[in-house]
Amino acid sequence: MQRRRSIALLVAFCVAGLISIRAASAAPSARPEPVRLETNEQGARLDNGRVSAEFSSRNGYLTSLRFEGRELLAAPAYLDWHTGRTNHLGRADLVVTADPARSPDGRAEIAFVQPWSRQPGSSALDVELRYVLRPGETALRMYAVFRHAADYPDAGFGQSRYVLRLREDAFDTISVDAERTRPMPASDTPTQAIGPKESMRFTAGPFAGEITDKYHYFVDAGDHFFHGWAGSRTGLGLWIVYGSTEDANGGPTRQHNSAHWQRLLMKILSCGHYGAPGVGVKAGETWEKVYGPWMLYANRGEAGRADAVAALRADASRQAEAERAAFPPAWLEHPAFPPAAARGSASGRLALADPQAPGQTAAGAWVGLAAPSPDWQRQALGYQSWTRADADGRFALRAVRPGRYTLYAFADGVLDEFRRADVEIIAGRDLALGDLAWTPVRHGRQLWQIGVPDRRAAEFRHGDNHRRWGLWLEYPKDFPNDVDFTIGRSDPRTDWNFAQVNRPGPDGKTYVGTTWRVRFATTSPPPADPEARAWLRFAFAGAHNARLRVRLDGEVLGENAELGSDNAVARAGIHGQYSTWDLAFPARLLTPGDHVLELEQRSGGAPFRNVMYDCIRLEVP
Repeated sequence: MQRRRSIALLVAFCVAGLISIRAASAAPSARPEPVRLETNEQGARLDNGRVSAEFSSRNGYLTSLRFEGRELLAAPAYLDWHTGRTNHLGRADLVVTADPARSPDGRAEIAFVQPWSRQPGSSALDVELRYVLRPGETALRMYAVFRHAADYPDAGFGQSRYVLRLREDAFDTISVDAERTRPMPASDTPTQAIGPKESMRFTAGPFAGEITDKYHYFVDAGDHFFHGWAGSRTGLGLWIVYGSTEDANGGPTRQHNSAHWQRLLMKILSCGHYGAPGVGVKAGETWEKVYGPWMLYANRGEAGRADAVAALRADASRQAEAERAAFPPAWLEHPAFPPAAARGSASGRLALADPQAPGQTAAGAWVGLAAPSPDWQRQALGYQSWTRADADGRFALRAVRPGRYTLYAFADGVLDEFRRADVEIIAGRDLALGDLAWTPVRHGRQLWQIGVPDRRAAEFRHGDNHRRWGLWLEYPKDFPNDVDFTIGRSDPRTDWNFAQVNRPGPDGKTYVGTTWRVRFATTSPPPADPEARAWLRFAFAGAHNARLRVRLDGEVLGENAELGSDNAVARAGIHGQYSTWDLAFPARLLTPGDHVLELEQRSGGAPFRNVMYDCIRLEVP
């Protein structure tokens, strides 16, 4: 009965189909061996002569992954999702969805299908995990599908991921990006937890005294398409590679895990860290989402060479570019995954014009299509499509799922976000949007500004070395009297901390809030109109359970206790959830002379309650 339900569910999930694509060094060779597929009561095995993979029948675990005969896994790899507890495919049915003897390209595909058990307290989701092996490739491909039927109760998850633990004797170097490619100690190296719990100090061996933390290896989703591990002595590499981030929650600035100490390698499907949204589906709602596809890409270089890791990484980068160019892959057929012919595109140019910043352009701006609401940073149920504008502000969003979207854009140097509603993508068509006039919001003449509006705090003190433990402990040493910043004299790189954190109280145990001061002078008399307003404009790179009170020359202008909870400081981040606050106040307060602006972070009690500024600007009539 269970197997019949699973097969029926599978039919509803997808229509299997196989069409070959070619992609860089993962493409099949001229005369590859055929893929062999074996199944039995214990599980399944796929083998193409270069890569072989074995699977457990009930939970979809990848129990063995061999590349050219060498085992790469130290433990079974698995899919999980978190609902307050960790869920796995514990009772899935194994279904062959593509027999290599019959598929047009000789590809093998298997699915592990688990419908909701309908047991009280269980995760009310149908989950499917698929594995794909093609002839001649050195890659095992996969994707996952989550589904919620209308008659299911409320359901969701905060995070979902695919997790691998790799062999010590094969891999010794983590490689997340060019900056974070480095040797790592053995997984059994003794450590001391130093708090938060993810932060650990090695206590023995050649790495003794160094601190490791999984958050030091988080990445921004928008520009990231591969990461992995390499062996400097073996010449082996294993990489997570994918061609699109359309399934990512939270847009291009969302941060997610990639790999970290103890030879862990992950593909994050949905991530809730740094304040990113989780998936939440209400009873009565129908929802289905395809996550992926992604691949486990194995490569080999010349063992022992000084540049072995760099060469492996460069090859993985080429593979990622090939996957991006080939997206959407023609072999993936599923009702919830439109093929290329059933997708559309949009193109145009951001014509940025700011009279107060005539040299500002939209070069490099992020441009994206997402749902009209909520804020795209808070979206997790649907899909988003993002790209970078070129030097002239031109952009092209390709392979977009049909639907009605809002077009969003933001650019470094601009304290504003462009929006255009009701953008309809139609299958097979390119929507030519032409020049999109973007005049950033200004409430008045800019009198001064601290920082650069780029949704990060990178230009401030410690902003260029934030991926290290304990920066919150350095604040009292760097600023014994708190930040006291004078416009026109102080340097943001040294005189403005990357975050307004708390400091230890008089007893040395509790933490208390801090007050920062900004000193500036005005020379012009205020407007005669008593109703005239000036504006303090705040852009926050992040915040965590903070309460910010603003005073000008002792007079309270406003207070904000809804700045977010992204915990970026504790997680070694330079940004979390971006937000803005435009605070209007009577312009009559700006009489000629010296002024003191006080920024009081009033939430004490914990070291990580903070405000992380992106920029602050004063605009006057």
